Amino acid sequence: MKTLLVCAGGFSTTMMMEAMKKVVKDSAKLEVEDYPMEAIGVDKLDRYINDYDVILVGPQLSHKYDYIKGEAEKISKPTVLLTSDIYGSMDGATVMKQAILAYRKSQ
Repeated sequence: MKTLLVCAGGFSTTMMMEAMKKVVKDSAKLEVEDYPMEAIGVDKLDRYINDYDVILVGPQLSHKYDYIKGEAEKISKPTVLLTSDIYGSMDGATVMKQAILAYRKSQ
């Protein structure tokens, strides 16, 4: 499951991505190579969206979520708008669960 994290500039999503990678790495059930991730700024979305299975959107882009979700739906990609609480605490485990659930629901 390839995961794309999108935020205003790609910086805070990089921190979230690292938290998510740690969850995968520390898991007895998940394999790192099965969960590639990338964090980008929203301005690069059109170049990357086709290459990923699930799109995670940082809460600072809630005002652009409908647009991002619409673009993702055109190519049958699930999206998740991350909440400020989960994002602010850098809760990689919860975000991984949300990503996996969204991906499985789309299959």
